[in-house]
Amino acid sequence: MGIKPKPNGGYLVDIRDEFKARRERTFKTKGEAKAFEATIEKKKYENQLIGSKLRNKRYVLEKELQHFEHTKSDLRPGSIKRYKYIISQIKTFFQAAGLIYLDDFTPDHATLFKEHMMKEKKDPKGNTNKILKPKPKTVNFFLQTMKAFFLQEYIKGHIAKNPMIHIKNVKVEKQKVDHYAVPELQAFFAQPMEIAHRQTFMGLLLTGMRFGELSNLKWSNVDLKTRRIYVKSEGDFVTKTYNSERCIPIPIDLLKQLRSMRKNKKNNELVFLSPKGQKLLERPLLAKCKSIAKDTGIITRANLHKFRHTYATLLILRGVSIQNIKELLGHASIAQTEIYAHNSSDYLHPDVARLDNILKDVAGK
Repeated sequence: MGIKPKPNGGYLVDIRDEFKARRERTFKTKGEAKAFEATIEKKKYENQLIGSKLRNKRYVLEKELQHFEHTKSDLRPGSIKRYKYIISQIKTFFQAAGLIYLDDFTPDHATLFKEHMMKEKKDPKGNTNKILKPKPKTVNFFLQTMKAFFLQEYIKGHIAKNPMIHIKNVKVEKQKVDHYAVPELQAFFAQPMEIAHRQTFMGLLLTGMRFGELSNLKWSNVDLKTRRIYVKSEGDFVTKTYNSERCIPIPIDLLKQLRSMRKNKKNNELVFLSPKGQKLLERPLLAKCKSIAKDTGIITRANLHKFRHTYATLLILRGVSIQNIKELLGHASIAQTEIYAHNSSDYLHPDVARLDNILKDVAGK
């Protein structure tokens, strides 16, 4: 065993690795062969130190990442898919940096990772004039995943220090939640449109449901007698979160519409359908929404999720408590719902009115 020149050129390395497995590789130059041999010998030496208690055991980054990924297996399918992508990108970073073991990753690598995530990138579709700037929320999700991974490894005692401890999240500017004003809604629904589209837009507006929830709503989950809609995971449809499973009371205008739809239903399973009687698809419906909004003269951005924002905002303006709106929207925390409270302060006028004539009252004493 060792390094041997080959008759047809190049050098063969024949060596046993740290696990006593035989490794054979051919290199063009003797220098490359020696470098490979030195790497194997270094790993064998490190294993000897670990066996002699002169060095702590080293853990392979890729294997530990696989264990970490497995801890996310009980999440919703969409979240699992997202974590898989992020972990694959983290693996790519480790490989590009030449990192093999957990303790190879230093605080400097952590800083480099954050800088890498914040870099502007070229358009993957090949548009050379378009530069993509990473969104702060996306960068933070990558950082939070990396932080969670190394914190877990630190707690398990696999590393002496957490290399991510100094990394702070990128500042995220709070965006005002946009909603349709009442005059915009009135003008929107005054436009001529297919009855199926009108029914769907009314459904989005008067339930606050996400598109995926509405497009998968079955008649078996609609109770017209008790005026309730049940949003739940069923068949191929899985709600966004566990909290998304909920019961939504049906307002009177929607109740009338649903009764008519039930009487003339074209599908025994799904409630809301396309004009052709097929399952709703998001892109065609979004295109129709934008088209109607344009004809209406609505200058603000039109989209399907905006109906959900409008539902929540209108409830706030009509004095419904944040806690109740949280339940209606299926939010996991009250913090998610509170953004609608900041969306408009009109509902606070009666409270502030209590200060009217306050100076007159003081002066009269």
